[in-house]
Parts: sequence; structure tokens; C-alpha cells
Amino acid sequence: MPVPHDRRPAISRRLQKHEVQEKIRAAVVRGDLAPGSRLRDAELEAWLGVSRTPIRTALVRLETVGLVESVPQRWTRVARPRPSVVPDLVAALCAIWRDLPREGRGLLRPGSAREVRGLLDRCSASIESFRAAPRPGVDESRAVVDAFFACVAHFEGDDLPAVTRAVLGDLGARLRHQAALLGRRLETGSLTVCLAEVDTAVSTGDPRALQGALDGLARRTAVVRRAPQAPRPPWWRR
Repeated sequence: MPVPHDRRPAISRRLQKHEVQEKIRAAVVRGDLAPGSRLRDAELEAWLGVSRTPIRTALVRLETVGLVESVPQRWTRVARPRPSVVPDLVAALCAIWRDLPREGRGLLRPGSAREVRGLLDRCSASIESFRAAPRPGVDESRAVVDAFFACVAHFEGDDLPAVTRAVLGDLGARLRHQAALLGRRLETGSLTVCLAEVDTAVSTGDPRALQGALDGLARRTAVVRRAPQAPRPPWWRR
């Protein structure tokens, strides 16, 4: 497992399980721990400077979130690409985000338009670089995803209920991890439209316009599923 090897442990004192979890989760989301990398207890203990117990607790939690996968008694590793989960994660997050916009808060707070527009410009620039690349890969898709979530951080603000923040943190981490792994399959058209709509909402200070931008992003990335088919009756009833 390619973990950093500094002289000092990344965590300098014994921490609670959630702090160990945050450290590992951040390394996965940033790509420091590559998809499929084995997560061995001994290496994690040396890196984080904590005992096995909080590490195992953190890994179980990260597996529940979808960032880690394991086979009991065999291996634990960073979750591999699952492209099919990306649209559902976008839809789930948009459903929560759309209830957050309030006049004068988050992206719509007074005096923040210039800062927000800079974030939107950064996101647009990363999309242009992605499209200009002959064969965009994980680095290019990660740049787009990271720029988008920089906007999201301002959108969510600092005064969310703890439960809401925890849910957004878990879903957001999994989406960042999986979307960055899409490479050239990352669909940027819907995101470009959303950015333009967010820019308009910020310019006008309109929370409903911001909600509409999120609703549109969810619709454009929704998975079209086949209608469930009724099971065929047993042969003796046909």
C-alpha cells in the first residue's frame, strides 16, 4: 500500500476513531490511496501512529460508506471504480442540497459574489482543460470534481445540523472518489449547465434559482432504469 513514509507519524497522538477515519477518508478522496490498494493494519499503524483498534473501527465505517471494500480474513482495500453509483449519488446529494439555500447564506451571503464567481471560474477552467485533453484521465477528472466540491463547501456553509453534515460528508466523499475515477467517462455537459445556472442565482441572490440549478443537475444525471418486469408464473399455472 503506497502510504506516506515520514519520520513522524501523520497522527502525533492517540486519537478517537472518527479522527482516524477522517485521515484515511481524506487520503482516499485525494487519491493518495489508489483504488484497489491493500489496507494492511501494520502499515496503517505505522503511518497513523495509533493502535489497531481505532483503525479497524474506522475501516468498518468506511466500508459502510463505500470507500473501502473487504473480504473477511483475506483483504481490505480501497474501493475500486463503480461508475453505476455516480448518478445515484448525484441525485441523492442534490435532494439534500436543494433544501439548504437561504437568502443571505452560503453562496448567497452578502459580499461573497466575487469569491463565488472565482470558484465557478475555476470549475469552468478545469472543465475546459478536461475537454481539451486528448485522452482525459483520472487527474483531469479529479481536477473537475475537486473544483466542483470547492463550490459545494461554500454552498453548504458552516451552520449545518450535525446529522446533515455527517450524511453530506459520507455521500460527498464517495461521490468525489467515484466521480474522479471516471476519467474520460466523466460527463461534464450537465455540470457546465449547472454552473451557469448557479452563477445566475448568485448574481440575483435568488435561492429558488439555486434550487432549480440543483434540480436540473439531478434530472440530467438521473439513471434511466428499465421498468421492473412481473415474474413469469410457474409452468404448471401457465
